[in-house]
Amino acid sequence: MSLKLIGAALLIGGTSVWGASGVARLRRRSRILAGIVRALAAMRSELVTRLTPVPELIKRMEEQSEGPVSAFFHNVGIRLGELGDAALYELWGRAADATPELLLTPEESAALRDTPRALGRYNISEQSDALLRAERSFAEFARRADEKRDSDSKTRAALGAAAGIFAVLLLI
Repeated sequence: MSLKLIGAALLIGGTSVWGASGVARLRRRSRILAGIVRALAAMRSELVTRLTPVPELIKRMEEQSEGPVSAFFHNVGIRLGELGDAALYELWGRAADATPELLLTPEESAALRDTPRALGRYNISEQSDALLRAERSFAEFARRADEKRDSDSKTRAALGAAAGIFAVLLLI
């Protein structure tokens, strides 16, 4: 009888941890998207106020960002040596592919890939406008992720525990 209780407790505990990991993923996505918004705002500021060249801009974003956003800019920086053989937006896209920890949806990934199309190609005003559009898009993505986090966190946590209880009842 005690082995059944231990097994039941382990099963419920395991599924509860599974539910909690879903909650943690929602929180992490919100933080990552907010980090992208901050990085895009910083890029725009650097570009407009200091006329920072793109390679230096990427290096600064790597240093100023945290976690997966910093890893993304690191991956862009690694690929900058290929600039000339490939366009910046292609290198940027490869860096996005190499950084799955950004946890982006297909729509967010497409927006991230589209971000650098104007960098280094047009005048500062047009580059700034392109970064501002990307910043606004990612601010909206972050808002949606925050809403999803707020609405789904309790449900995911409860479903984890409920799945364990259901499985225990089936096995008893």
